[in-house]
Amino acid sequence: MKRVVRSAVESAAGIVEKHRGVVGLALISDSEELRLSARKAREKALHSFANERDDESGLAKHVATALSNRVATPAFWVEHHWLTILAAVTRREATDLALAKSVLKWLETYEGATDTPVFGVQSWQYKSATARAQALAEVKAALTAVRDALREVGELPPYESAA
Repeated sequence: MKRVVRSAVESAAGIVEKHRGVVGLALISDSEELRLSARKAREKALHSFANERDDESGLAKHVATALSNRVATPAFWVEHHWLTILAAVTRREATDLALAKSVLKWLETYEGATDTPVFGVQSWQYKSATARAQALAEVKAALTAVRDALREVGELPPYESAA
């Protein structure tokens, strides 16, 4: 592995280790979403697509379990499964940002003593979703640097715009 890629992988591994709990949550929730997507695809007789989703689900669950149990170093998992982690982190970040935006909209409408318990729960949801989204954005930036380093050395094809 070239120095530029090794440096990006080690940097990303440090950030993944720092936010291991949030990354694990992203991988597990992504695994469940992919499993449900596979089930829906099977119901529509899209078996090839369902098999792909099942494979992605299993890999996401495998990486999440390995990271939580500290099976090998985070650098190993980032080096070999950076794309799985990046996909899960990106989807979970979008989910958390949508949740924070939704809760923020409702926080402004609370008034009176009867809304106090709900306001407390909604405030907690907003704070935790915002904190998770920030951590996931940091991990996503590090994994994007790994992707860019791989493209720089020619191990990945260059990005082609759909337009």
